[in-house]
Amino acid sequence: MNEIVIKGVVGSWAVDPEDITYRLKNMDGDVLVPIDSIGGSVIAGIAIYNAFKEYNKGKITFRIMGVAASISSYIVLSGDSIEAYDNTTYMIHNASLPVQGDHHKLRKVADIAEGLSSIIAKAYASKTGLSEDEIKKLMDSETFYFGGEMKEAGFIDELLTTESNVTKAEAVAVSLEHLKACNNDVREHESDLSFEAIAKLLPQKVIINQVENKVVDLSAQQKRSRDLDILTEGTNL
Repeated sequence: MNEIVIKGVVGSWAVDPEDITYRLKNMDGDVLVPIDSIGGSVIAGIAIYNAFKEYNKGKITFRIMGVAASISSYIVLSGDSIEAYDNTTYMIHNASLPVQGDHHKLRKVADIAEGLSSIIAKAYASKTGLSEDEIKKLMDSETFYFGGEMKEAGFIDELLTTESNVTKAEAVAVSLEHLKACNNDVREHESDLSFEAIAKLLPQKVIINQVENKVVDLSAQQKRSRDLDILTEGTNL
C-alpha cells in the first residue's frame, strides 16, 4: 500500500502541500496516511485537504498516531476512513490567521477567519452528524477528544487498541505545549500573509460569498496601503 506520512507542523516550510500533491499525482491505488500533527498553516492545510479530496485512484485511510489538532483535524476528514490509537488526541477550534495591522485590517481579517471556521465546521458536522451550531460551540471552546471519545463523538471510524496508560490530562498538556510552538512557527513563516492565496485555496463549491468578498476587499486595501507607502517615501513630510 502507498503511504504518505504527515508529521510536524503543516506549512510550506515543513509538511508541504506541494510535496503531497506531487506524490499523490504519482501514486496509484489505496493510500495510508499516518498523521501526528498539532496543526499549522490554515492555507497549507486547506491545500492538503483538497489534494487528498481530489485523489480518485484508490481509497485514503488516515491513521492518527499521536495527535490531529487544529487544521490537521480538518485534513484527516478528507480521507475515506479515519483510524486512531486509543492513546491519541484530536482537537478542534476556530481558524486563526497570523496577521498584524490596524483596526480596519484586523476587523476584516476576523471576518475571513470566521468564514474559514464556518467552512471547517461544515466538514466536522458532516462527519459527526452534529449540527453546525453544535460544532461551532465546540470549536469556540477549543475541544479536545482523547481515545474512545473520538469514536463516540463520530470523528473517527475505528479505534485501535494499545497497552498505553497515558491519561487524557497528560496528552492534552503535551498537545498544548506543542500548539504554542506551532503557533510561533506559523507566525514566523506567514507574517506577510497573502489573502489572494486564501481565496485561491478555498474549496470553490463551498465558498461563502461574504468571505470571498472580504478577501477581495482586503487584498485591494493592502494594495492601496502599499501604494500610499511608496508615495509617502517620495515626500519630505
